[in-house]
Amino acid sequence: MTIEEVRAEITQIDEEIIHLIAQRQNLAKKVASVKQTEGIPVHDNQRKTDVLEYVMKLAKANHVDPVPIKTIFETLISMNEKEQRATMGKSVPPKRIVR
Repeated sequence: MTIEEVRAEITQIDEEIIHLIAQRQNLAKKVASVKQTEGIPVHDNQRKTDVLEYVMKLAKANHVDPVPIKTIFETLISMNEKEQRATMGKSVPPKRIVR
């Protein structure tokens, strides 16, 4: 296999990743509608913790370093929360970080 062939496979995977992220963003819009109807806040710390624990466990099971996976999913969660806020309108303030 040539380097060009391997790179072509990587490009195909990159395209699939982008499509999956787009699907995740579209689902964030659906989640926002439910949250708005039910008066649920955008940020759900327990859900975030559960997702991060799950993907890190999945990464380990697939022999992938869980640390960057955690960072990637923190970014995805942040993107989804931003999309939810946009879908719900400006009436929902962004989560404030308390230190």
